[in-house]
Amino acid sequence: MTDLTADTYLPSEGESGLKRAKRIDRRRMLFWVLPPTLWFFVFMIIPYGMLFYYSLGSVDYVTFTPGLSPANFIKVFTTEPYLGVMLLSAKLGLFTAIFSAIIGYPLAFYLAFHAPETVKRFVYLLVIVPWWASYLVKAYAWKTILGTGGILNTMLIGAGIIDEPLTIFLYNQFSVTLTLVYIFTPFAVLSIYAQLERIPTSLIDAALNAGATRWEVFRKVVFPLSIPGILAGAVITFSLGFGDFVAPVLVGGPSSLMISNIVINLLGVAFDWPMAAAIGLVVITLGLALISVAHYLEHRFQHRL
Repeated sequence: MTDLTADTYLPSEGESGLKRAKRIDRRRMLFWVLPPTLWFFVFMIIPYGMLFYYSLGSVDYVTFTPGLSPANFIKVFTTEPYLGVMLLSAKLGLFTAIFSAIIGYPLAFYLAFHAPETVKRFVYLLVIVPWWASYLVKAYAWKTILGTGGILNTMLIGAGIIDEPLTIFLYNQFSVTLTLVYIFTPFAVLSIYAQLERIPTSLIDAALNAGATRWEVFRKVVFPLSIPGILAGAVITFSLGFGDFVAPVLVGGPSSLMISNIVINLLGVAFDWPMAAAIGLVVITLGLALISVAHYLEHRFQHRL
């Protein structure tokens, strides 16, 4: 008969140490994974779930009635003013993204390739400093500049160009776009600059040594490689411009009402929470779609290089 000893059943010291190490690794992984998982569940899953729950209900004399009806979502795309205001918000957000990129790209390019180190720090600081000021103060400043008694009208009257103050500068889509571009352009500058900084200077030097002109280097090397930064800045500025509600109130007018103002009125005046929740989910879905499109375009441009 075979002599079975206790060593046959008891784990060896090496096996016991391996199990202990695996147990410690599981605890360490749980320590790092659990907090962000709880954060995501509490601040993302639960709020969005409540938003979806409210969006399927209705309001009867300021009383919420639960339901499973998609009527609120249908009204967003078929009933005015919701669809028209949504399209206007998208247009102003698009203008904000385009003009922010146009203004921000040359500055980011200068910072990345031409600015001396001391100048770069100073200009970089100037880009960030406006964030220290209140958003409301910056928006109200443009109301002061564009108003009938503002700096712009005062200068035109003083130069003899006009005889009386003009009202075309304020309370329209132009004033809203100008204010949004001024406030959100730093996001475009930093996004583009971060991408330009990643381009190796050796790649540019190699192209120049191969006989390419500076314009060809920019067109075929620098600009294609900077597209991810342009797209990232465009997504940020579009989203912020699309969802803004302060600028339309201060420098806009009835023709510049944006979707966030509609949501505020639904929550605070009409008490139509289901409709506001439906609009919020539509806006979130549009934001996710925009990010997906930007991600697709980024990969497509990278594969072309």
